[in-house]
Amino acid sequence: MNEGVPLVFNKQKLVRVVFKRIFIIGLGLSTTVCAQTTFTLPLKEKVFLTGNYGEIRPNHFHAGLDFKTDPVKHLPIYCVADGYVSRIKVGTHGYGKVLYITHANGKVSVYGHQYVFNDNIKKYVNAAQEMFESFEVELFPQIDELKVKQGEIIGYTGNTGDSEGPHLHFEIRDEKSEVPLNPMRFLQIIDTVAPTISSVAVYEEDYTMPNFVNFKKKADTLQVGTKMGIGVACFDLEQRPGNKNNVYAIELLVDGAIYHRQVLDSIPFDMARYVNTYCDYDLKREKKIAIQKCFKGKNNDLPIYKNGHSGFLYLEDTLYHAIKVKVYDYFKQSAEVSFVVKRKPAVKMAPIVVPPYNCLSPYKKINDDYIIDMPAKSLYKDVWMTDTFRNNMLIVSAAGYNAPLQKKCIIKIKPTAEQLKYKDKLCLMELSTPFEKIWVKHNIGGTFEDGFVKSAITFLGKFMVGLDTIAPIVKHVKPKNKKTYKSGDLVFFNVYDSDQAWSGSGIDSFKVFVNDKFTLAEYEHKTGMVFFEITDKTPRGKITVRLELSDKKNNKSVSFTTITCE
Repeated sequence: MNEGVPLVFNKQKLVRVVFKRIFIIGLGLSTTVCAQTTFTLPLKEKVFLTGNYGEIRPNHFHAGLDFKTDPVKHLPIYCVADGYVSRIKVGTHGYGKVLYITHANGKVSVYGHQYVFNDNIKKYVNAAQEMFESFEVELFPQIDELKVKQGEIIGYTGNTGDSEGPHLHFEIRDEKSEVPLNPMRFLQIIDTVAPTISSVAVYEEDYTMPNFVNFKKKADTLQVGTKMGIGVACFDLEQRPGNKNNVYAIELLVDGAIYHRQVLDSIPFDMARYVNTYCDYDLKREKKIAIQKCFKGKNNDLPIYKNGHSGFLYLEDTLYHAIKVKVYDYFKQSAEVSFVVKRKPAVKMAPIVVPPYNCLSPYKKINDDYIIDMPAKSLYKDVWMTDTFRNNMLIVSAAGYNAPLQKKCIIKIKPTAEQLKYKDKLCLMELSTPFEKIWVKHNIGGTFEDGFVKSAITFLGKFMVGLDTIAPIVKHVKPKNKKTYKSGDLVFFNVYDSDQAWSGSGIDSFKVFVNDKFTLAEYEHKTGMVFFEITDKTPRGKITVRLELSDKKNNKSVSFTTITCE
C-alpha cells in the first residue's frame, strides 16, 4: 500500500471491526444529533481574525476564517454545535490535520491545521494509520461512530499542512452542495471598525491599465471613454489592531442609483480560481495593489454579481455623471468615495482587431513533437496564442497575457531517444529565469504515455522533458547534546528529494521502523522533517531506526541510525 495516497476505508469490514472495538471501550457517546440554531465560537481564548471569507489569495478566494493563535500554540478547539465527525483527513499538505463535523441543520463545520485531535478521534485515526502503515489517511466515519457536543474539545490548534503560522482555519459548508458559506452568518463575531477604501481605478475600452482616481482631494472631472469599468482596492478590520481582511460587498452607484453590486458569499470551490480575473492580476503581481473589479471579463462565471449585467458602464451622452463606490463589511458598516466622469469628445477610432483565439473555446494543437489540449474557458480573455518548439523546448504563450489558467491544460512532449531509456523516470520541467541568464527547471510531474511525456499545466510558459533518477536524501537530526531519549521525546530526520528542491519530484511516501517494527511517524514538508515520538511502547536500550523514503518517481532510499532509549 502506497502511503503517499490518502486512504478511504469506512466501508471495509476489517476496519469496521477494529473501530467497533475501540468505540465500545473508549467512546460511549449518545446516538442522537440535536438541531441547533446558534453556533458558538471554535476558540475561547482571545484571538483575532487574520483572514476572512472572500479574501484574495493566490489562485483562490479564502473559504473561511483564520483565527490567529501565534505565538501561543495548541489552544483547545471547541465544536461549534452538536453533530458527528463525518470526515477526517490527515495529510502533509492542504489543511494538514482537519476535521469535518456534520450538524443537523445541514451545515458542516471544518477545523484545519490542527496539531492533534482529541483522544477519541486520535484513537480512531491511529487505528487506520497503524493498519495501513500510513500517516496520510482520509476517513469517513458513520453517524453513530464519533458523536460530538457543542463546546466539546475536538482538538488543538497547530501549524500542519500548508499553514504559514499557528492558527485555526475554520469553515462552514453546505452539506449537500459542499459550497463554503460565509461563517459570519453563523458566528457571533464582534466588528466595530468600518472598511477602508485605499484606491479607485477606472478602466476604459481595453481595460488593460487603469487610471487611478485621486479622491483624497477635490479633483477635476475624469474624462473617460464610452465603455468604462470601475475597480477598488479596499480592506476591513474586525478590530484594532488587526489584519487587513476583505470587505463583504461592493456597490457602484451612478447618479444616485445602484448600478452594480457584488457580494463575496457562497463561492463554490470549483469557481474559486476566478479570483485571477476578479482581481487585477497584473497590478497585484507588479505593483502589489489588489484592485477588485466591479465588472466581469469575458470568462468569469462567479456567482457573486447581483445586477444581471457585466458591470461595465456605457456612457451614451456627454453629460456629467456622479459616480459613488461603496464598500461594506458583513455588519453593514461602510466606506464610500465619489467622483465625476464625463465622456471624452468623440474621436475617430481605429477599428478594433479581435484576437483570433476565443477564450470560451478549446485550443488544440497536435503534431509529431508535442500536443496541446486546452479546454474551453481556460483563459480569461481573447488572445493571440502562439506555440513553438525548438531545441526540445515547447513555448506556449499569449500576447499580453500573464495570468494563470482557469482550467488545467494538458501538454505532451516527445522525449529524445536518449531520454527514452528512462521511461518511468521522465517528467516535464517548467523553465524560468529568476536569476539573470540562469535557467531554473521546476519539476511539474508527468508520466510517459503513448510516446509522449504528459503533464497538466496551470500557467503558459516554457516546458521540456526532464527526468528524476535521484533518490531522496536523509540526514538524522539529533537534538543538541542529546545522548539518550525518553518517552515524549521526538526523533527527527531531515529529508529532501534532490540537491535542488525545485527539480525533484517530491517526497511521496515515508515509513519508520524501530527494530524492524513499523512506527507511526509524521512528515512536515515546510521544514523537510520526518519525526516520530518515543512512547512507552518503544523498546529501551540501543535501538535501530530505519527510515524508508520514496519520491514520486519511485526512487527509493533507506537510512539506518542507532539511538539509545532509557
